[in-house]
Amino acid sequence: MLVEMGKLIALTTAVLVLVIAFAATVKPLADGKLTPIEALRFMFLAIPPMLAYALPFAACFGTTLAYHRMASDNEVVAIKASGLSHGAILMPAVAMGVGLAVVLGGLNEQVIPRFLRSMESMITRNLIQMMVRTMERGEAARFADLEIHADRIGRVPPQAGSGVIDQYLMRGVTAIAFDGKRRVETDVAAQQAHLWLVPASTVGIDEADEAVALIRFEDLTYSDRGDLLHQGQFTTTPVRVPSPFNDDPKFLTFGELRSLKREPERMNWIESQRLELARRLAAREAARAMEYGFANEGSVRFRDPLGQTVVVRARGLSGQNRLIPRRESNRVEVEVMSTERVGSDRLAAESGTIEPESAGLDPTRPIDQSSLSFTLTLTNVVLRGAAGLDLREDTGQTAFPQRVMRGLRPARDTLDRLRMLSVEQVLAEARAEVESSGQKAGTIAAAADQLETQIEKLKREIVSKQNERAAMAGSCLVMVLTGAVTALRLRNALPLVVYLWAFFPALFTIILINSGQQVMHKDGLIGLPVLWGGVAGLMVYTAVTLVRVARH
Repeated sequence: MLVEMGKLIALTTAVLVLVIAFAATVKPLADGKLTPIEALRFMFLAIPPMLAYALPFAACFGTTLAYHRMASDNEVVAIKASGLSHGAILMPAVAMGVGLAVVLGGLNEQVIPRFLRSMESMITRNLIQMMVRTMERGEAARFADLEIHADRIGRVPPQAGSGVIDQYLMRGVTAIAFDGKRRVETDVAAQQAHLWLVPASTVGIDEADEAVALIRFEDLTYSDRGDLLHQGQFTTTPVRVPSPFNDDPKFLTFGELRSLKREPERMNWIESQRLELARRLAAREAARAMEYGFANEGSVRFRDPLGQTVVVRARGLSGQNRLIPRRESNRVEVEVMSTERVGSDRLAAESGTIEPESAGLDPTRPIDQSSLSFTLTLTNVVLRGAAGLDLREDTGQTAFPQRVMRGLRPARDTLDRLRMLSVEQVLAEARAEVESSGQKAGTIAAAADQLETQIEKLKREIVSKQNERAAMAGSCLVMVLTGAVTALRLRNALPLVVYLWAFFPALFTIILINSGQQVMHKDGLIGLPVLWGGVAGLMVYTAVTLVRVARH
């Protein structure tokens, strides 16, 4: 009986898996996302993941046919006449079910996540690679409403913590935008451009299984309806890429899921938010240091991206990061000193603000490797020239309506220390800061709340995935028993009719397992009864059927 079941289950599984894997490959192939050779590889990669659903149904079908044939040929009657119980008759099905449940459990926890990761990575990167290969051939590639040409394009490994899945750097870029009638609307030329693939949540799209592609042009000149304009950088509108994000718990093995509970920052999107919260905490500590410097020394020192020392003189900081002018001159004074030249530049402004810079999405400056920096904005600025000139003199003055100095690094930067802390430690410091400052609705509190929400969501997803995998393995055992018992009860019916009596309860079980997983992911443990209720319901159905068989 065991051998008979094994043959039928193996054959059914092979046919069912190949059909499902082919069906999963057809759409990417028809959409041009895969070449014929890549489609064969994709189909091969799809076989193990498809076993998660194919194996339980194939086991149910194979067991049903095996037991129905023996029951319809009166072999089961002969077995019972020899004195064996129904338990003994069903023991091969129990052994087969336990074996398949163990196999499916191992596949769900170790093998399938790795193959899913390869499948998703293949589809995701292939969409970008189609564009890359087009430009490598010297042809213009289509991106949203732009046709883009690049002299050179090459892949740049994403930096940890940047939130980027994949990125490419293009040199010598030209792009043309067309209107609805395919007439040239905008012509762009840029020194270089970055092509990024990022999670959709990075740009405010709340879709966990989606990503978007972005292009940022740098140092560009463009013609817009005849006007020639220059701009430092420009980022295109995000273009959705369906279901490609491989930084997701469903792509992790059992051990990786367990460690993820302890270290949620291993998820790229959690890590980005942890580092952003660390930056805000470091910015707050730097602001306190600045307040102390202005109050006690009358000045604060910074270092700009060129290595120059920038000394800001003011009386202090008020609300909204505004600088309070000095009493002596009623101005905010700034002195820029360089080690490469004699003297310094001195500026005086009517007002000014100094605000922390957010790392944001900038893979050229990874968030986990960048330093804390500030932007100094001065209004109605007067340039005084070399050091030594009296600010009250009117000679040698040059007026500017505004002067912006970016990338100013404070003398005291605690970001390095905060960056080394775990998620729990960063959140603890953030909560302590919120309690001490009383700013319940500040930027630090908002970032901490968002990070905690995402961590709780991640933990719910981990628990739901673990239970889903266990329930799928358990359902495989129950489905085998359901098929065997149903075949014994309906030995005079047609095989297909017999299988339908086992198939629909089994299908209802799978639906409940998937529904329960989604409810757990969204609302927590309330979905656990739904998830396991399907398996329990199928067990009750099987037990009731067995009682009816044993009674007669």
